[in-house]
Amino acid sequence: MRRVFLILIAIAVVALLVALTFAWLPTTTRTISAAAATEQNAALVDKGRYLATAGDCIACHTGTDRQPFAGGLAIVSPLGIIYSSNITPDRDTGIGNYSLNDFDRAVRHGISPSGKTLYPAMPYPSYARLRDEDVLAIYVYFMHGVTAVHAANHATEIRWPLSMRWPLAIWRKLFAPDPDQHPSSAIHYSDPVVERGAYLEPISKLLEQDA
Repeated sequence: MRRVFLILIAIAVVALLVALTFAWLPTTTRTISAAAATEQNAALVDKGRYLATAGDCIACHTGTDRQPFAGGLAIVSPLGIIYSSNITPDRDTGIGNYSLNDFDRAVRHGISPSGKTLYPAMPYPSYARLRDEDVLAIYVYFMHGVTAVHAANHATEIRWPLSMRWPLAIWRKLFAPDPDQHPSSAIHYSDPVVERGAYLEPISKLLEQDA
């Protein structure tokens, strides 16, 4: 019996090490072109504003008594409370230091600049089908069309061990949509209005759930 017990312990340890290795392996993502990322192009800013409105970014990223996009909204989940982050271009508390690739990895892949997996309260699975040019437009809008607000982010109120991120990384790698495997160009409809609706469908479903 003791031998069987030790074998089971050994198997559990090996399985844990394999899981940790899989979770901690960095995720490589495709870099999208940043040729226009630093341009304060009015048309690109307007397009980004339109897309950010369609995605309803302001609903989650504007807390009570906070300025637009300064974060701080408490999102109650079964695990605990998650607070939305400041996504204004403030360099200390917002996303002012994000590169286009940092922004893309957060929005479509659910990965922070430090490599942590984001909680899916940030609906990156729904945004996985965004086109590169739309991600660029949203990035330019947040960098050049949104007022920078210095507002510190709240730490999540999720107790250990549920607060550990590595199981979340495993979930992301196994189940979250891969933007490169779900290209919007795969959508083909004869009516361009229907095609546009199909492109926005994941967002509309998300908004219905939030309502």
